[in-house]
Amino acid sequence: MTLIAGRQAVWRLTLEPMGAHVAWSLLHAGDTSPASAIAGGVIRDSRDAVTSSLAIAPRRSADGQIDLSRNSLADPILERATARLLGARLLPPVLLEGLRENRRHTVQIAARGWLANVPWEAVSIDDRANLRLIERAVLVSAMSPGIEATRARSAIPVDPTAPGLVIVDAGPAEDGITGESAIYPGRLPAELIGSGGLAAGDTVAPGKHVMSAAEAARTLAGGTWSRLLYLGQLTVGSPERPEAAALVFQRHGIRDPLTAGMWLADPARWPAPARVALIGCGSDDARFTEAGGLPVAAINAGAQLVTWTRWTLPADRLHSSGLPTTELALAVHHAHRSESPIRALRDWQLEKLEAWKADPVQETSPLYWAALTSYLAPGGGRG
Repeated sequence: MTLIAGRQAVWRLTLEPMGAHVAWSLLHAGDTSPASAIAGGVIRDSRDAVTSSLAIAPRRSADGQIDLSRNSLADPILERATARLLGARLLPPVLLEGLRENRRHTVQIAARGWLANVPWEAVSIDDRANLRLIERAVLVSAMSPGIEATRARSAIPVDPTAPGLVIVDAGPAEDGITGESAIYPGRLPAELIGSGGLAAGDTVAPGKHVMSAAEAARTLAGGTWSRLLYLGQLTVGSPERPEAAALVFQRHGIRDPLTAGMWLADPARWPAPARVALIGCGSDDARFTEAGGLPVAAINAGAQLVTWTRWTLPADRLHSSGLPTTELALAVHHAHRSESPIRALRDWQLEKLEAWKADPVQETSPLYWAALTSYLAPGGGRG
């Protein structure tokens, strides 16, 4: 087990679905002590209760607008009840007791199957005080040690404020077969590219031109990038084919996907910088039995830090107001440019949680800020 930084308690919570039940184990490492197993067991009859409460997928109204009126993470009453249920069903009492200690905590969560869709940051650990897990701990995703041990390459970390590569809407504006569509079908919003938006020194692609998967390869290999932010269309894999998940590019106006399988097979062609963010339609693949999707492909290609989204986010153009998805992407972008990206992203999430508690509106709901999760490889720098 790798500590993120400093003196703290580190926990690793592993949860595996077993039909309607959940098998769990908990490891703990103190300030100087090595990791040791302290508890484990089976949580019975949790699947149906949890999955029925997580009505996360955005629904469209008759006019095509996103309807979040009864979303379990965007409606304040439903969200509070969901957070309470998740905490009661999924957090072992021994972990809750440990989090009460007056020290810094990091919780590494390895959750597969339907458990990967749980908004862990928003899970309640004390409903009476409306206290959430992220308020007591830094949260990161955990992957199998074998993924790190067998990676094909490892990017050399560089100054995160050095030029990075930002790929926005590289795929076709609309695809009638897949239903995929651009996040920004017109020009990029000023909030994204203006003052306070993307870093001035970064390269934003494809710009006014299209970008194929081959052109993406040449661009990635042609520069020493400090970061990669992909913001756009993503194809989700399936339980049978997690490697079918893809970043969507285009060639001559035709969809040209870079699948996780292609990326895994040829990481040198699409080398990943040390920090990678994949923002779009549910880029996580932990809900599948085999880990072979886009986050794993990015790690195999060199990434030390990968941030991704657990579920599909509503595009801002179909939202009633505000630019919450753009704001989320920029929060990840700025965090990845900082010395401690995990903590910087957590600070932003805590700001959103405070705003949600004070005046719950859809734009500050956990539907957005709890969609994010990150993996930091051992030796990948400060979290």
